[in-house]
Amino acid sequence: MIKISDSSLTSPTSTYKWFALIVIVYMINISVNDIWTPNESFYADAVREMFESGDFLDIQYNYEPRYNKPPLTYWLMAGSSAIFGINEFGLRLPIVLLALGSIWYTFLLGRHLYGPKGGLYAMLIMAVSAQLLAVKQYASPEIPLTFFFTASLYYFLKGYKERNFRNILLFYILLAMAVLVKGYPYIIVIGGIVGLYVLLDHSLRIKEIWKELRFLKPVLGLTLVLLIGLSWVFYMYLTEGQEFWEVYKRETFDRAFTRKERSMRPFFYFEVMAWTILPFSIAFYYAAIKWIKDYKSAKKVLFPASWIIVMLVIFTISKGKIPTYFIQAHTAMALLIVPLLLKGLPNNKLWRFLWSLTFIFPSILIAGAICFAVYQLEMSIAFYAFAITGILTLVWGLKSVSSTKLVIVPFLVTIQFLIVFASFLPKLEKFRPYDEIGEMIDKKTDKDAPLLIEGTLIQNMPYYSKRKVIRDATVNQIIHNQGKTLALVKSEKLTETEGFETLWTGLIYDFPSESQFAKFITASLNAMKGDSSKFAEYQLIYRN
Repeated sequence: MIKISDSSLTSPTSTYKWFALIVIVYMINISVNDIWTPNESFYADAVREMFESGDFLDIQYNYEPRYNKPPLTYWLMAGSSAIFGINEFGLRLPIVLLALGSIWYTFLLGRHLYGPKGGLYAMLIMAVSAQLLAVKQYASPEIPLTFFFTASLYYFLKGYKERNFRNILLFYILLAMAVLVKGYPYIIVIGGIVGLYVLLDHSLRIKEIWKELRFLKPVLGLTLVLLIGLSWVFYMYLTEGQEFWEVYKRETFDRAFTRKERSMRPFFYFEVMAWTILPFSIAFYYAAIKWIKDYKSAKKVLFPASWIIVMLVIFTISKGKIPTYFIQAHTAMALLIVPLLLKGLPNNKLWRFLWSLTFIFPSILIAGAICFAVYQLEMSIAFYAFAITGILTLVWGLKSVSSTKLVIVPFLVTIQFLIVFASFLPKLEKFRPYDEIGEMIDKKTDKDAPLLIEGTLIQNMPYYSKRKVIRDATVNQIIHNQGKTLALVKSEKLTETEGFETLWTGLIYDFPSESQFAKFITASLNAMKGDSSKFAEYQLIYRN
């Protein structure tokens, strides 16, 4: 077990041990589950089609153009798949590695701002933040964006503080990579963070700000960012014209500023911050209130505060609001907490109690969640060892409270919960038969027969069937289709299947989106007990 003491935490060896633990936990069962969320399905099939066509620029999903997002996430997944194969492991590995990279750059930022112990605290807080954990391995752009976002701001801060323009160049290059992941709006977001920080750091003194601009060379930097970050956009516009631009514009500028919303929802991201970095969200709100109250000392958190303020303002103004947009603020939220931890426990007994409670209370809930999960998920009794260890961790933390323990306790109990939960994931595969269907299609049917799906589009079937999928087919259309006919049909709708061979029969989750993961788990648990009402029985039928 890792030795836990304040002095050992500051050593490089100890930092590497903690990071190694994070790596191990993050890698557990990353490939055991099928590609399943809609977003992951889009990216997985697009990568598969890249290798099939040999075209890595004109991105396709289900053999139709997919202009929605820039290509860097696809390219990273394709690079991994070229080495490890086009499979769940190959597709997800770069996402997990970039999540780990984001955690490491959080450590570097914390160390640069607050010293080695501050870096470690920031790293541990970031590693177990709830929303990062929820998307840490699924093939989508959120994690790559978080990595390039965090890395770019690290090199900006390092270059700015050390007057090293080579790091500023790295900042511009990594900003361009963020644009290649998610689009040109992130020039505004990251540029806004940098701009606000420089303004506040020099207390709005024009001469000093002008001196900083001369050092930062923003014209050169913006040119570099546009040339790299928008290179794919320029290429696609030249080759595909207005058709491409309409989709790309809709997915970037229009989604942010013209999307219809019932209201502006000004407090949406304040609500998100209340849970997005659990188990440390309550501590974040405590820290934010303390810094506002003691604003004269807040210069030490000027950088993370600028980061959070700009993101809050921009994404609140933005019409489209999704919780995952705020993952890139996790590092800043952690960095706002760290200086208070380094100050030690408050002298005032009430404040000391409240500060400690913001860490201990979530830890108690998570330890309880371990017990509940082992019982509710009907796991082996051996997993109760994690529940016992979680309780012992709480007892150890409460025995003599210190800042170090306030970070370590919620970190460790969350890690234990993750191990328990990751161990449960293989059981869900009984209710995700997509790879099984794909294997049957590959063995029993001709490649030139498209897959017709009755009534809907199961988004991951283009990836697993390795062919064009036609959605919203009716049973009548399927039965009277001319030529080779391959279809996935709800069994209750089949009344006439003469001439068809049934290749597979089974249950498929019959709900709008598995991305509502808690509902899927509940439905699966109910199905294990005999209630499969949230699933529909499908048949895979084929006529040659």
